[in-house]
Amino acid sequence: MMKYFTMILLLLPISVCYAQPAVSGSVLIFYITDENLVTDHRGIMTLSTDGLVDFTIDGTPIPGPSSMVETGVDTGEFQLELTLPSSVNGQPLQDGDVVLMTYHQPTDNSGNPQTITQSVVLRSIPSSPVAQPSEQSVNIGHYFTLQLYAPNYNLDSQVPDDIPLNLVRVNIGGVHTTLADSAFDIGTGTLRETGPNTNIFAATFKIPRTIDGFPVEIGSTMEFTFGDNSQPIQSESHIFVMIGAHYQNTVPTVPSLSAPPNITVQTTSTSGISVNFFNYTVLQGLVNPVCYPSSDSMFPIGTTPVTCSAINQAGNSVLKSFSVTVTQESSHIPYWVKNLAGFWCSENIQDSDFKAAIQFLNSNKIITIPEPQDKTSPIDKSGICLWSEGKITDNEVAKSFYSIIR
Repeated sequence: MMKYFTMILLLLPISVCYAQPAVSGSVLIFYITDENLVTDHRGIMTLSTDGLVDFTIDGTPIPGPSSMVETGVDTGEFQLELTLPSSVNGQPLQDGDVVLMTYHQPTDNSGNPQTITQSVVLRSIPSSPVAQPSEQSVNIGHYFTLQLYAPNYNLDSQVPDDIPLNLVRVNIGGVHTTLADSAFDIGTGTLRETGPNTNIFAATFKIPRTIDGFPVEIGSTMEFTFGDNSQPIQSESHIFVMIGAHYQNTVPTVPSLSAPPNITVQTTSTSGISVNFFNYTVLQGLVNPVCYPSSDSMFPIGTTPVTCSAINQAGNSVLKSFSVTVTQESSHIPYWVKNLAGFWCSENIQDSDFKAAIQFLNSNKIITIPEPQDKTSPIDKSGICLWSEGKITDNEVAKSFYSIIR
């Protein structure tokens, strides 16, 4: 497998170093976080970089952006876009050139000035999408990972991005379809970037036995075509895969990309529940996973797909997909409580006595009253009376009971 991404650490104070294409005209994105620069807490700020930020390539000063823009209202994070020059000192850019951004912070949290640097190592990879490798061989029923280098689809350097499956055309024999075809059964639902700001998008699937009812024959060639239409000058990548017995990997699955067990939780709330993935084994063996939705997010009733990008113990970028299913725990109210409610509805017992009885039953877990989404509703005696007459269900009356015990 070709390696597209190399992490190089430089001994620079508070520096960040990563690899980017060494292509003239390419735009590199840098971020500066400094809450001391924020003077307008109600709008997005645009600040001059004069005297604040310098850029060099291999130690030679180069022109940088004249301004930087805050990433949101009152975030304190500012984005800079550096357009690479065609040459430095008359020499074209090449592999290994280091772009160094230096931020001269006027004052840190202690009131002292300091210098912060970010470094980018350039490498010669074309801006048009490419795949790895261009010719491969794989058996029917075996897993295959399609990878694309597509920097134009990297829209956010903070979280992994996606490429829709229908943008990848698939041709084999006389069959013409896309990777969105159900025959490929791609659990992630997209080509997912392998990590924040890697520019590499991947999807793993089994080579199907049939596509649209037509058998996939041994010895045939499956062609994947990806067209980058995001730029005025369109480009295409072609990946050819031979279907046959020459594939050397006899392992029927890809452990680093195998689907982890799904998560199922119960809640008494109608609005869902917060789920912490790290309380389960779904992310076991992964380093710094980035998930969407993220761990501790509020998951509604039903099934929600989750996709995580991370580094496994072997140091490879991997994708994990699983689902979080939230079921609502039914309200368990003994039948004799209906008799109690009936006495209250017929005014044979006082409001205070009925409220005290329900609070006692709930606190001692004799009855289970789910927490509704609307917690401010007034006491609904009519709903409880309808329930005591068998006209609405336990779950439907839960909101009315909650208004009594809150």
